[in-house]
Amino acid sequence: MTCAIEIDGLQVAFGRTLALRHLDARIHEGIAGLFGPNGSGKSTLLRVLAGLLRPSAGTVRLFGRPLTMKDEELRGRIGYAGHRSGLYGRLTVMENLELFARLHGTRPDRPARMLDELGLSDRRNTPAGELSAGYRRRAAVARALLHDPDLLLLDEPYANLDDEASDAVSGAVIAWRQPGRVAIVATHGAKKVKAYADAGLILKNGELIRQGTYETTGFTV
Repeated sequence: MTCAIEIDGLQVAFGRTLALRHLDARIHEGIAGLFGPNGSGKSTLLRVLAGLLRPSAGTVRLFGRPLTMKDEELRGRIGYAGHRSGLYGRLTVMENLELFARLHGTRPDRPARMLDELGLSDRRNTPAGELSAGYRRRAAVARALLHDPDLLLLDEPYANLDDEASDAVSGAVIAWRQPGRVAIVATHGAKKVKAYADAGLILKNGELIRQGTYETTGFTV
């Protein structure tokens, strides 16, 4: 498999606190689960990879190119759903997706398709600010997938979801999957992600303590 993400000596400091410590990793195409307790650095790593947070030290290369906050073309290939939905509260779910579709130059049929895939069709005319936590989570995933990104970064996409909604999220990620693409899904629900992921990474106290593929190493969480 192709190495899509190269991380060397990555550090992120918030004051005197190191959120990520000398992290080195090679992440190949496919889907990787990112595991670890609260405070382990999962969200920080995803924000760095999304180009939203500048590291204190180290380098990141995506698809063979250095990741910088000024590289708009490379960042346009990334889909990210973090703890915040990234949606405009006064706009309906459909209006949000249509707006982001125009910004990305995405096909006009994509918003309706994503609503259907994530089980959001019955909330299409609901203002995003009035959605429940679970529906906001699904809408954020829909926004991240809207432009068919090459790198998909999902931070706790299963939070506040019932089994049916969780299956919709998993199905949307599986449908997005294609050769050459890479996804990192950070979650406490290891069982859900392992059902379709190729590999896993475990962080603890900002350090990568284990990485491997399920097929070749029998990686367990």
